[in-house]
Amino acid sequence: MKSVEKVGKTIDEAITEALIELGASTEEVTIEVISKGSKGLLGFGAKEARVKVQLKEEVKDEFEVILPKMDVLEKKIVPKKELKKDSEDAVVATKEELTEVISLAESFLYKLLKEMSVECTIKSKVVNNNRIAISVEGSNMGIIIGKRGETLDAIQYIVNIIANKNREEYIKVMLDTENYRARREETLRKLAYKLSKKAHQTKKPIILEPMNPYDRRIIHSALQDSKIVKTHSEGKEPFRRVVISPSYQNRAYR
Repeated sequence: MKSVEKVGKTIDEAITEALIELGASTEEVTIEVISKGSKGLLGFGAKEARVKVQLKEEVKDEFEVILPKMDVLEKKIVPKKELKKDSEDAVVATKEELTEVISLAESFLYKLLKEMSVECTIKSKVVNNNRIAISVEGSNMGIIIGKRGETLDAIQYIVNIIANKNREEYIKVMLDTENYRARREETLRKLAYKLSKKAHQTKKPIILEPMNPYDRRIIHSALQDSKIVKTHSEGKEPFRRVVISPSYQNRAYR
């Protein structure tokens, strides 16, 4: 039976990472806590929690059958129309402004990564004439990604501050490496489609493990136009969760 071991700051975080990789919910797996972890003293000597999560035998067979049919399921749920434009699409930037932002962002990145002893190349491109996508390429990109993409998000945040210093119109800089963001989004979308089907079949809501805001948005986006389920978030950070509920407007629930 397929199993994975994951670590996290808390047991919940480690379990969430395992469930995402397995594409399963908590009731479809067995969970073994290898280490509860510890906070240490004033942040020193902290140890991460470690868990082993294994698919139950009957679930594994079902998952192997669902994957080849994922394209069909996606066609039923993925919205055909484009997502609503966010506020960044309203930004109007000139070629000179975009060039300046790229220069500031790349300059800072080169200095930062040099301090981190990371040898890499940086490639930038303009997206929709108002955003900058930067890709960092090298042999050891794990250090840039960090656990659950936290380091990548932190670097992106700082780059945006540096690149937009003294600017009235904010030009977003998106940072990625090894296509990490796209791969994670694909994994989360597959999880969303699978669990939406389960919520529809069982007529019961499914509560996911705690996720960060970025990951929750992916789940909501994947299912926003679904005719069989609806989603909402509940709880407080950092334990806020997505809930996938069957759509009771569907005739099957009347």
